[in-house]
Amino acid sequence: MDIIEQFKNNKIVQQELKKIHLLSQKLSRKVRIMEVCGTHTMQIAKFGIRRLLPQNIELVSGPGCPVCVTPTEYINKAIFLLRKYNVVVVTFSDLFRVPTTDSSLEIEKSNGYDVEIVYAPTEIFDIVKKYPKRDIVFLSIGFETTMPSIAVVVKEVYRQKLERVYFLLGNKFFLTALEMLIIKSRNFLAPAINSSSTIDGFILPGHLSSIVGEKVYQWIPNRYKLSGVISGFEPVDIVRGIRLVIEQILNCDPRIINEYSRVVKPEGNTQAQKILNEVFCSTSGTWRGLGTIPDSGAKFTDLYSYLDIEKNFYIEKISTQENKECQCAEVLIGQKKPFDCKLFGKICTPENPVGACMVSSEGSCAAYYKYELL
Repeated sequence: MDIIEQFKNNKIVQQELKKIHLLSQKLSRKVRIMEVCGTHTMQIAKFGIRRLLPQNIELVSGPGCPVCVTPTEYINKAIFLLRKYNVVVVTFSDLFRVPTTDSSLEIEKSNGYDVEIVYAPTEIFDIVKKYPKRDIVFLSIGFETTMPSIAVVVKEVYRQKLERVYFLLGNKFFLTALEMLIIKSRNFLAPAINSSSTIDGFILPGHLSSIVGEKVYQWIPNRYKLSGVISGFEPVDIVRGIRLVIEQILNCDPRIINEYSRVVKPEGNTQAQKILNEVFCSTSGTWRGLGTIPDSGAKFTDLYSYLDIEKNFYIEKISTQENKECQCAEVLIGQKKPFDCKLFGKICTPENPVGACMVSSEGSCAAYYKYELL
């Protein structure tokens, strides 16, 4: 049995689930474990893990989807650039269909504006060849997971001295927002220890952790006495991660455990970190659901700052009002589940998304609709 098949083994999954059910009998209250990675959200739904757990263990989804936490204001800026300056906008596919107040990049493309979808940042060089005399704007979003690959492209644009290539920065540093999420959970959403909104532990992101490492999470148990398990994405990874969090809660021994050690190293990917830090530094960032958080947004370091589109083109301040009935913001911070939104599965579907959480392949609403709408 190869290593991947080992982590898909149903016999091991059932053994882990049996342990979880036995542990659940020792719990004095309901506990909530939050996964903060969009891929985990999709895999948990796909494998039906939520339905296999005891009733006193609840899994909730957090702000682990980069497209979902990108505010409407960001997409409105891209649309303004299209309409005002007739630029070529280059975007990842998930962002393409996210609705704004009155439009989307998909609608703008149907209206004749040039919006190009790419699946890797390096494809921007093909776009440059396709539009040699046009201003090109790459919509740069994502967490530490994808920022190194974007940084490589930025460095290459600089090296080639490419003119008329710019970046609209929407990248975010996830760990800063994770702390704000904990603070809001404790002080705003759930002032009481037995509140239904309290977060008791985390399934931490495997992809992001492969970049940042496991050491960067130590503040979670040290400062907030919460447990965290870095998990892979196969069924055994996920249920084992849940079991390890429950054991820590019962033992009153909050720690960070690296279940995904076959990929995630204590120090992370130091080369990727170096490239990321050469190109990006922190600034204030705005998150859907969490608001504006100091040091959670990304900007270019001085050497590359001239590539920031907002330093080269005037962008008018545009209304960021969203559909008030859409509960995407509350879903992203674990205050509500997709089923709690009255638009979910009725007005809001993958074919007619009202909020970003239904659009993205890592969105909670998309995962629930695809796998948990029974």
